[in-house]
Amino acid sequence: MIKKEILVIGGGPSAMVVAGGCRMFYPNKSVSIIKKDTDSMVPCGIPYVFGNLLASVEDDMIPCGDMAAKMGTELIYDKALKIDGEAKTLTCKSGEVYSYEKLIIATGSTPKVPKKIKNYDAKGVFQVPKSPDYIRKMQSALADVQEVIIVGTGFIGVEVADELQSAGKKVTLIGPRLLKSSFDEEVSVYMEKIIDKNGVKLLKGERVTEIVIKKGRAYGVKLKSDTVIKADAIILATGYAPNIDVAQESGIHIGEFGAIRVDEYMRTNITDIFAIGDCAEKRDFITRRVSPVMLASTATAEARVAAANLFSINLVKSFKGTIGIFSTVMNDQAFGSAGVTESQAKKEGIEYISTVVKVAGKHPAVLPNTQEQVIKLIATKKGGVVIGAQLVGGLDAGEMINMLGAIIESRYTIFDLIGLQVATHPLLTSAPTTYPVMQAAQMLVAQFFKE
Repeated sequence: MIKKEILVIGGGPSAMVVAGGCRMFYPNKSVSIIKKDTDSMVPCGIPYVFGNLLASVEDDMIPCGDMAAKMGTELIYDKALKIDGEAKTLTCKSGEVYSYEKLIIATGSTPKVPKKIKNYDAKGVFQVPKSPDYIRKMQSALADVQEVIIVGTGFIGVEVADELQSAGKKVTLIGPRLLKSSFDEEVSVYMEKIIDKNGVKLLKGERVTEIVIKKGRAYGVKLKSDTVIKADAIILATGYAPNIDVAQESGIHIGEFGAIRVDEYMRTNITDIFAIGDCAEKRDFITRRVSPVMLASTATAEARVAAANLFSINLVKSFKGTIGIFSTVMNDQAFGSAGVTESQAKKEGIEYISTVVKVAGKHPAVLPNTQEQVIKLIATKKGGVVIGAQLVGGLDAGEMINMLGAIIESRYTIFDLIGLQVATHPLLTSAPTTYPVMQAAQMLVAQFFKE
């Protein structure tokens, strides 16, 4: 048996952040990371290896070795198989058994198997895992095809579609409206206009029931309406599931979405075992319901919280829930979302008010490369607490969603926002007279006075 002090399972962003945090907070403790693959990809960068932005899979690697060396952590290449929480040991595929003081599970997620789609595993059908070897083979296989069908209109589906069309492929995207879980319809329409302009065919509201096979490989897809659409390759971007293989047989509690159940300090039900990232259960910051959201920003926040509370509870460092903060880019337009959408608020029975503001992204608006900024703000009807925000704008607006996320997490009200002070500049921002966050807040305050 090999004795370790702090043991981390996984090699993604949350694993590296928690390892770095542990080295920072507990310099007298050794930190060891067990990961099954020698290479790890930047998850959010995967779509861009299929277009013109990243030349190869190698351009999208997390430099785990360099990071581990700089942090003073140990990297062990092995596959974790079995946790014994009572004995405080971890058994790996190589046969090695490690003891630990503290164990952190950061095993991430894997693509969901869409078993409702017949022949989902046929030759010529791909998913989008975080495996460098798989993505290399997929990239090679797609190089010579002309027509691609992508099933799924979430972030991965939309971004891969956008990249493949930029590489000259004929792309059909099938699913609900774009990014339905993160944006309301009046924001989704901006994305759909860009997708259409770029030449991606969107079959909105359609559902694939079967992969059609011809001569031993995928030939196309059959829709619920029995319509068959031909393609040279099919990509199933139908979501991800928590990777909990190592936790399932250990007595660690699993939640309703198949993730490891944790408290606000990222502790599992077994003493000295923590879980973070996609494999750990999330709770929505606004609704307090269990949430299936998986985000690198959430995962790394959890990593910092776990590190801060590993050996003793630090009451000011707990994870209060995911605000579901997202951003993406299509062409030169940025899209961002944080908190609940209007449709989610309705579903949850939240009484709310909302408004949409459209302003020029620079001032005066005649300046070169000025783009329109669109902000939707959602607040509670009683009290005016900001619970949701969505935006569309130029690339310079991408960071604004982070400010809006901080506003939501801080439970600011619209009354707080109308007095918010921000730096403005003609080439960088909209005008101080029409800065969209404060203008939207002012419009919501006006709704209070009308009642």
